[in-house]
Amino acid sequence: MVERGGSRGVGNGDGGDGQTTAEDADPTSVFELLADETRLAIVRELAAERQSNWQWAGATFAELRRAVGVEDAGNFSYHLEKLCGPLVVKDGDEYHLRNRGMQLVGAVESGRYTGPGDPMRENVDYDCPYPDCDRPLVAVYEDQYFRLRCPAHHVFNGTALPPVAADHHTADELVAITMLEMRQQVQRARAGVCPNCWGPIEGQLPGTDASLSSQIDVDLPEDILLATFDCDQCGISFDLPPGACVVEHPAVVAFYRHHDEPIRGRPYVTLPFCHLDRGALESEDPVRVRIDVRLDGDRLSLWLDEETNVVECERE
Repeated sequence: MVERGGSRGVGNGDGGDGQTTAEDADPTSVFELLADETRLAIVRELAAERQSNWQWAGATFAELRRAVGVEDAGNFSYHLEKLCGPLVVKDGDEYHLRNRGMQLVGAVESGRYTGPGDPMRENVDYDCPYPDCDRPLVAVYEDQYFRLRCPAHHVFNGTALPPVAADHHTADELVAITMLEMRQQVQRARAGVCPNCWGPIEGQLPGTDASLSSQIDVDLPEDILLATFDCDQCGISFDLPPGACVVEHPAVVAFYRHHDEPIRGRPYVTLPFCHLDRGALESEDPVRVRIDVRLDGDRLSLWLDEETNVVECERE
C-alpha cells in the first residue's frame, strides 16, 4: 500500500516533510512508543480512520482527543507529538497513521502480543507423506504455531498463526489457511523474496546438507533431494521437497484440470509428487532434477535447474 497525502509530501512515506528522522530508523523506539496505553489508543483510533481500503484519512486534534477520551489537552498533545514521525504524520489540520502503524495495529488486534492462544490438537484426514509410513497426521496449535504432525516423524507443515485465526476456525479450516500461506511463501522465495523479511533470498537445488532437521526427527534416506533457501538479510533458511516448487506451474495446474482433479489450495501432503521420496537428479552439470506428476495412468514430467526454475516439461 502507498501512503498518500497533500502538498506537504506525505506521499513519500517519510513523515510528511521529506526528512527521515533517527526515530524512523530505530525499531526499538517504535515499540517503546506503544508501551503507553494512551499512545496505543491514539494509534488504534487513527487506524480506524484508514481501515476502509487503507484510504488516506485522519482526524483533527480535537476529534482524536475526544475519541481517545483524554481530558487534559496538554497531556494528550505530549503523547501525540511522541507518535509524530515514527507512526503518525500531520497533513493539514489532520493527523494520519502511517502504513507501518497500520501493520502494527493489525498485529496487536490479531493477538500476536497478548498471549499464546488456546491450544488445539485434532486428527485430520491426511496421511504421513514420509516413505513407507501411512500414519494419520494430527493438527496441533500451540504457542501461536500451527503444525501437521506425524506421531513417528514429527512436523511436516508448520506455520506461525496468531490466536485470532485459531479462535475462529476448525482444524481443517486452519489446514487450508496455512496451505494458502505456505504456497505464497514458496512462490515468494522462488521469486527471490524472503517470506520472513522481504529481503533477497537464494534457492539451491540440490540443497547443501539439507536435512529438514527442524521439522523431522529421524534420519532421511540419502537419496532424498531437497531444495534449500537461505536469506542473508534475516538469516532464515528452510528446505523443501522439489515437488513443492512446481505445484503452481501452469503445466501442472492444466494437467490436474484435464483430469478433473482440484489442486489449488490442496495441502502439499495430499500431492504425491510433493512427497519426500520424489525427485530424481538426472544431471549435475547442468543441474536437472526431474519431477513426475501422475494421474490416471498419465504422466507429466518437469525438470528443475539449480535455482528451482522449471526449464522443461513433457507430457505423456
